Amino acid sequence: MIKYKKIIYSSIVLSSLILIFLIEISQEKNVTKNTINNPGPNISNRISDLKLTVPVNWKQIEPQSSMRHSEYKIVNRNGEFNLIVFKNIGGSIDQNITRWINQFSGNQNEKMPLISKEIERNGKNFTFLQNSGIFNGGMGQSKEFENAALIGFIVQDAKNTYYFKAVADVDILFESKEEIIDTILRSAL
Repeated sequence: MIKYKKIIYSSIVLSSLILIFLIEISQEKNVTKNTINNPGPNISNRISDLKLTVPVNWKQIEPQSSMRHSEYKIVNRNGEFNLIVFKNIGGSIDQNITRWINQFSGNQNEKMPLISKEIERNGKNFTFLQNSGIFNGGMGQSKEFENAALIGFIVQDAKNTYYFKAVADVDILFESKEEIIDTILRSAL
């Protein structure tokens, strides 16, 4: 009986040491993750092999879904919204563009009419999309609301495809439109 007690007590001590070690590793990862997610005023962020140099009003936040690769909260003088980044999601580029367009109904706002445009720059392919109207929900943004707009970008290189999507009130999104376009077009793979 004493022999079994020693084995049990030894197992408990060993398990405790392993648990302490795993907790310390987990805390180190959280510190690293928080440092990456909150880069401070120096605004260069690396999203895997995609490097974005973002304006100071963009704050990288913890993605609200495991399907999201990364996420930014963008604040401007009209409000705030999130720019969501997906990586290598299912479906072709055309299928995703069609899905994003079909998430809207009703009349388009003249500030943000439907535009779909392909751009090639520095050996990278960019697809830009904007749309407006009544947002019918989709991809984790399930609330329907009127006077909505979308800015989307698809950035493709030889290895990966990144999907950038922001949906917000037309006036809020319009205020950051040029900033989003410039930031993503300057991205480096």
